[in-house]
Amino acid sequence: MQRWFFGLVFLVFPGCAATAPAEAGPKTSARAPILVQPVQVTARKPAPSPAPVATNEPAADPDADDEEGPDDDEAEAAEEAAEAAEAAGASPPPPAPKAPSPLLALSVTQLEARYRSDPASVGPLSLGATNAGALVNGVQMPKSEKWIVQDPSCAWGTQETVDAIARSIEKVAAEHPGAPPLAIGHISSRKGGHLSPHRSHQSGRDVDLGYYHNPPKTTFVRATEANLDLERTFALVKTIVSETDVELVLIDTAVQRLLVAHAQRKGEDEAWLDQVFQVRGKHPRPVVRHARGHGNHLHVRFVSPVAQELGRRAGAFLKREKVAPPHVADAVVMHKARSGDTLQILARRYGTTVEAIQGANGLKTIDIKMGRTYRIPVPKPPTAAKAPAAPKRHAPPPRNTAGATRGR
Repeated sequence: MQRWFFGLVFLVFPGCAATAPAEAGPKTSARAPILVQPVQVTARKPAPSPAPVATNEPAADPDADDEEGPDDDEAEAAEEAAEAAEAAGASPPPPAPKAPSPLLALSVTQLEARYRSDPASVGPLSLGATNAGALVNGVQMPKSEKWIVQDPSCAWGTQETVDAIARSIEKVAAEHPGAPPLAIGHISSRKGGHLSPHRSHQSGRDVDLGYYHNPPKTTFVRATEANLDLERTFALVKTIVSETDVELVLIDTAVQRLLVAHAQRKGEDEAWLDQVFQVRGKHPRPVVRHARGHGNHLHVRFVSPVAQELGRRAGAFLKREKVAPPHVADAVVMHKARSGDTLQILARRYGTTVEAIQGANGLKTIDIKMGRTYRIPVPKPPTAAKAPAAPKRHAPPPRNTAGATRGR
């Protein structure tokens, strides 16, 4: 009887053991595709992705929004490095204003006394370089039906900058009725200084402007032959270049070509186009230059003669009173961090301070990354005083009606 019982037990338990995997089996097989599928999807993903990343081409939808990214920073950093090299490490003096301000008659001592008594009475001050500067008494871009300020908190500039932007857009609207409002991006923060994601936009003289599109757009959209409003966009660029105190305009090469071809069809003076547009390849330092990342907006750097000169005079006492941040400088060195570099080492090497380097680069800690390029504000070397140069404008010659007819 005992043998029969134990035999029966041994017969039943193998059956249970065999049944258990059968019940667990479907569960395992049901989970298997979940584990394998992501591997298959991940393996297929890289195939299409390199194309847009490598070529930086627009998406399939040409009207899709194209937000400003790191290319803007790289382009401006390269531009600033070229300017620094050209100036042999020293920034040229700001040009003289076309209509001298009575404030320019004040000595440094008088300017300081007036500022202490009533800071607003000295007007906007643009301090230092555009990539190592600050803004005092900035003016906010006003509202208008002719433009749309994307971020009012970052739309502060010198009075001269704000006036130049307004005049340029208003002229386009007057000459081309029905012009849609133009998108205005960043100028500077209220007190200037580092403004993410830019390297410049620090002293109230830089602005990002959208292109005119057809159909109209109210944000930055990549310009193509199919959607760019050539008539109004060329009118905007021409007005900025010929009627404002402008230092440079950054526009993508592809957009430059579209604008130049349009200008030729209109019969614009060829010599003037050679002088203005880099895409023509005829002038060593054209005002309109290529910058990667500027296919969906143009970047304008204005000259603010009054604000720059007053800022130069007031810089010393504003730094002393800690109104101006320590990073404000007229000269900037671009340094690529190497192994062993620290902010303390860089500060000693370039004769500046850790706080100044942090301020110029928007650093909140003392950590730096090897291989990354940093802006190092350096004290301006003593130079002999020079008379400020007049703002350079590129006014086109009078239109030749006969030539315009032949050009069409």
